[in-house]
Amino acid sequence: MTTSDFLKQPVGVFKHFAADRLRQLVDGSRVASFEANQAIAHQGEEATHFGVVLSGTVSASVGGDGGGRQRLGELKTGDTFGEAALMTGNPLVADLLAESRCEVLLIPVSLFQSVIVAEPGAVQHISRTIMDRMKGLMFEPAKAAAALQKADDPYGLKLKGERPEKI
Repeated sequence: MTTSDFLKQPVGVFKHFAADRLRQLVDGSRVASFEANQAIAHQGEEATHFGVVLSGTVSASVGGDGGGRQRLGELKTGDTFGEAALMTGNPLVADLLAESRCEVLLIPVSLFQSVIVAEPGAVQHISRTIMDRMKGLMFEPAKAAAALQKADDPYGLKLKGERPEKI
């Protein structure tokens, strides 16, 4: 099955796209492979791609207190990510990590803006996806708080002490 055929079947955002539009997306994008526990995108970064999980599993999580992680959700084959950040211009709200070996189609922001956002059905699907994810978080207050928490130091590099120091 070609990537275009895959996108048309299990990926709802693309189901009404014409074949030439899908070909334009695939030709302008790249497929990236990630091993288990490898980072795909980091919380707080600017979104540069709209992602489609072609195979494998991806987890969305944020850093919690004490160095732990708060899992927000899981993305499986056919799921997409980056839509909220691309639609709003805000940074990514979660780290996206490969849970298993996976392949992801990375569609550059320029193609997202010129091709995907130009399709009313796609925008409606993306809006529903964002809303469904927000609803899911609202039923779990700990996850909602973690997702909405500003991460000005996601890697714990801003050390605090009695006097300012440089490393």
